[in-house]
Amino acid sequence: MTRTLRDLQRTLIFAALAFAVASIARAQIFTSSIVSTEATMPMQHGSSVVELDDGSLLVSWYSAANEAARDSRIFCRRSTSAGLNWGPTQIAVSPGERARESWFANKAVGNSVLFQDKENVLWLFYAAVEAGGWSGAHVDYKTSRDRGRTWSESHRLTSGLGDLPRNKPVELAGCEILLPLSHSGFRKYAYGARLKTCAKLLQPSYPTIDGSKFSHPAFVALGSNHVLAFVRARGGGMLESTFFDPDRNGWSIPQPTNLPNSDSAIDAVRLEDGRILLAYNDHGTIRNPLSIAVSADRGSGGAEAHLSAGAGFRKLRDIENEPGQDFCYPSLVRARDDTFYLTYTWRYRSAIKCVHFDASWLCLNPVSVGQ
Repeated sequence: MTRTLRDLQRTLIFAALAFAVASIARAQIFTSSIVSTEATMPMQHGSSVVELDDGSLLVSWYSAANEAARDSRIFCRRSTSAGLNWGPTQIAVSPGERARESWFANKAVGNSVLFQDKENVLWLFYAAVEAGGWSGAHVDYKTSRDRGRTWSESHRLTSGLGDLPRNKPVELAGCEILLPLSHSGFRKYAYGARLKTCAKLLQPSYPTIDGSKFSHPAFVALGSNHVLAFVRARGGGMLESTFFDPDRNGWSIPQPTNLPNSDSAIDAVRLEDGRILLAYNDHGTIRNPLSIAVSADRGSGGAEAHLSAGAGFRKLRDIENEPGQDFCYPSLVRARDDTFYLTYTWRYRSAIKCVHFDASWLCLNPVSVGQ
């Protein structure tokens, strides 16, 4: 082999190695940023993140002096750079607003939920307190047809006192959605608001999950006709799961998972292979660490058998684990490029943080079709 050929061979080998290293580096994604910048307001909490039809991210959250304070408001902020940079903070719901169907102005606002439907209408559901604390809350909503740049007037979704949203809805057949809700009034329970988003909300029904110890359900769609829910355990304990059948308009008896719950909110998404990715606090009493787990299998057979996908989980990684701190209320989405965005309340409600990561960073092993 001539010297020229040897030099060419070495050059090609080095180029191949450089390409492989660059590919590996690109394959592992983890970035983070602080979304909220309202330094004059002590509390930032209850965030929601959505990937819009144009690929941008939108995050909402509420900010106040403290929970249910009269100065509370809901902010939104947009990113067109995968969560690395954020545009101006905008007020989506101001203090003292009034739903069109109500005689009374809001005393305070709380948890927000963002959702874009099949017609690209963006929905903002939120807790609206008329009197007292969360036991005096309704669920109100606004819509936007320009990706959250402007919003409609407020409307009332639920008329009962003590209703709170937390997690994103899932789509059923047609233009129906199922919105996770909790009731924190005289009676306490978790449920879903089943409603249509075509043109306007029409005659919502409210199927209830059995049990008074559950709140803040997170829904995962199993196709277009079945839903799996994970519910927060009041007072701590284990997360539990339950199955919704739209044909029966009812839930199965909740069953415990193998994941702890410190009486804090959770969120979940379904992977392409059918497994469930779940964000939660991996502790029975405190909101630290904030972790990601994946279901042990995908479920198989009939619709009820999908519950097996929600029974056993394997912890993958901690998103946050800092002694003496508090990280909670995650909102998780799987983007169109199969990466993930997670927003959550950071360090005792001092800020809203967003992290962007992929399956390689999670060490998320694929499941083969025949497995």
